[in-house]
Amino acid sequence: MNSLGIILKKNSRRRKEGVRLAYAAIKPAASNSDWNFANKLHLLVAEKHSLHGTHRQTLVSYDASIACAKRSGFIHEEGLACEKAGFYCKRMKNNEKALEYFNQARE
Repeated sequence: MNSLGIILKKNSRRRKEGVRLAYAAIKPAASNSDWNFANKLHLLVAEKHSLHGTHRQTLVSYDASIACAKRSGFIHEEGLACEKAGFYCKRMKNNEKALEYFNQARE
């Protein structure tokens, strides 16, 4: 997921297609193993919403990803979701919320 963001950073159309393909690959796995894939699925949904400019749904999906990763004990993926949410908030000029996510990532 993090590699996807780095590779596709500059091309929105390629990024949207990359998110779509990643979502299509992970969705069946999530239906078979929710505890292992739910956080990844929510993170992809958050990325999709951020690309479409749906701010509220983006934050809801980032928060869901963070909560699922925490519940599953995936602290590294929880940190990644917090960082991605922080950078999203920073892009949206919501520095206070970005700082909250970045601090949560450090915990």
